[in-house]
Amino acid sequence: MIGGRPNVSLVICAVVFGCVFLSYLSSGPVRNQLSSTASPARWVSSNGKHGKSDIFNGTLGFEKVFVIGLPERSDKRDALTLMSSLTGFRLSWIDGVVGKTITDKALPFGWNRETMQDSNLGSWRGHVNAMRRIVEDGVSSALIMEDDMDWDVHVKDLLAQFAQAAQILQKDFHQDQRLRSPSPYGQDWDMLWLGSCVTTFDEDLPEHLKIPLEQRYTRKILIRNDPTVPPPGRVLANGSFSWDDYPPQTRIVYVPGDNICSFAYALSAAGAQKALQHMGLEGQHKPFDNHLSDLCRMRVLGMRCVSIVPSLFVHHRPRGKISADSDINNAGEETREAGFTENILYSTRLNLRNLVMGLEPEKQWEG
Repeated sequence: MIGGRPNVSLVICAVVFGCVFLSYLSSGPVRNQLSSTASPARWVSSNGKHGKSDIFNGTLGFEKVFVIGLPERSDKRDALTLMSSLTGFRLSWIDGVVGKTITDKALPFGWNRETMQDSNLGSWRGHVNAMRRIVEDGVSSALIMEDDMDWDVHVKDLLAQFAQAAQILQKDFHQDQRLRSPSPYGQDWDMLWLGSCVTTFDEDLPEHLKIPLEQRYTRKILIRNDPTVPPPGRVLANGSFSWDDYPPQTRIVYVPGDNICSFAYALSAAGAQKALQHMGLEGQHKPFDNHLSDLCRMRVLGMRCVSIVPSLFVHHRPRGKISADSDINNAGEETREAGFTENILYSTRLNLRNLVMGLEPEKQWEG
């Protein structure tokens, strides 16, 4: 059981580009519930003055950062290797899987090759291989991302701020001393969903996805006055709410209801065991990200998840043939003249030339 704390409000003021505020929210109109007492905190920049937080180490505060990608997509590996190098962390690659190479005997229960694409099957197997790797190698925690990701050049600062909010939410989570392991993101999480493309909160779930009232968790934390949030009109991923109901430059940290897209997520050691059981052994009959969402939404095996919107890791759409965007879906042979990434203001991918030359990063959009 996740919920159960009384309504309180916490505002944390921090400095890097401005003041960032964290506020407890319950359900209902947001602006009517932004109140509270102030408490000083630091948002530490990536200039080295970050104290001892492991988030600023070479693996973003996790033991490993895994990237899933087909070996033949050397273009994506080149890009992510350069991006991670310039933003201060290391990647470990896990080879993606071509779905048609998976024998029928190894298909997950419920999978229908006649109605589901082999590319979806390969995506599932690649992610489950990453989960198994964590369990096999006894990894304490790992960030898993897909090979077409982009992130803000200030990603470590943003993760540090997310970690403060995530730890507040975890005070409501079920705690099992046997499962606790040291982490700058808190001690009581199984999954941190850091990259998705559509967000639906617990209280807004459609009828076919609703969960029992006692399982819903509607409290949220706002990270306010974040100068890396895109300007109004450029902020997306709000599947069930309007950004007009929130102050500009706001990120929302929450327990996921229904997320779409498995761009990037972290698993603790315990979370990887739960995920491997559910995603690898319990059967699959729809795309991987839908089942991953079920794992969090339905609190399968006591899964404890935290997410953030706008996401910190988002799919990049590069210049060139649109068909090269995805190894799952075929988007045709049209050509894109300029690359872009939704929801990332200071895109690392789009700032690679500036970063290589030691220049200041530029915004995707003004406003």
